[in-house]
Formats: sequence, structure tokens, C-alpha cells
Amino acid sequence: MKKFMRILSPIQLIIVCILDIAVIGYAVFAIRKLSQNPKASVIFFTACVAAALIVAVLVTKEIVSHGVIFHDDEMEFTGLDTDNVFLYENIVKVETQKDEKPSFVKNYFDRQSRIILTLKDGKTVTIDIGLTTKGTLKKLSDEICNRTGVPSLEINEKYDDSYNDNAEEEKNDSPDSSNNK
Repeated sequence: MKKFMRILSPIQLIIVCILDIAVIGYAVFAIRKLSQNPKASVIFFTACVAAALIVAVLVTKEIVSHGVIFHDDEMEFTGLDTDNVFLYENIVKVETQKDEKPSFVKNYFDRQSRIILTLKDGKTVTIDIGLTTKGTLKKLSDEICNRTGVPSLEINEKYDDSYNDNAEEEKNDSPDSSNNK
């Protein structure tokens, strides 16, 4: 079953909405001026506003389409261009990070939410999902954990060293491992 979870930053949504409203306002102004006084400069301004309107629609569509598509055996992060598909069976750990401590020295990128996937081959993949809320990050983490079968952690919580030992023991004790011997 296919499921889509949208990853939408409230700040990003507000900024895009303000810019869309501004472009629409300029379009109304340009059309009024064009109907009152059709000069070459007004026609040029109206054409520029029409191009800005097209760009605004495309940017809004792109912002709203970012998220994660959960398939039966894999998940796909739509905001990434490459290496955006992960098989559930290859994911060993799912950790999340979100810095919420007040500070005047941290920059924009320090505030973004991250999902850290540890794969079977030992590779660690960090996916930056932007300035999301804790609720969105937790829902996304819980959905990934439910589909992969790994334990769900709280935001900024780390796996302890005993998790790897327990996971190995469970694999060795499973009925599937006895059939392979």
C-alpha cells in the first residue's frame, strides 16, 4: 500500500504564501495599468509579472510536493535528487535530531531537522528535512520505525550499545536463521 507523508516547514509555507500573495497583487496591479494605459513599458511589466506568476506556481508546487512516499518494501524521499530510495530491510537504526535550544550564534542549518538512517552495510545516511515541527519529525520517525521493525526513539535520543548486541541475538534466535543452517 502506498502512503505519502508531506514534509512541510511552517516557516517555508508562510514565506511561500506571502510571496504568492505579492505576485498576485502585482498581477492585479499590472492588469489594471494595462487596461488604463497600454504603453510598451506597461506591457513589459505585465509580461514580467506573468513570468513571476508562473515561477510562483512552480515553486509552490515544489514546496508542497516534498515528503516521503512509503511503498510496500521501500521508502522514497521526494525532496532529494539522488540516493533517495531506501529498502526497509536494509535499515538497522532510525535516529532523529532537532536542535531547539536558544542561541544567537547558531545559523539556519543548525536548526533543521534530520533523520539519520543506519544501514546494514554500516553506512550512515543523514537526511536533512528542513525546519519542521517536532510533531512532523516524530510522525515520520514512527512511520519509518513501524515499517522497518526497529524500535522507535524520542527526538535526539540515541541507541545505546546494547541495541546492537540484542539485535544480533534476535537474528540468531529467529526461526529463519535455523532453517538456513
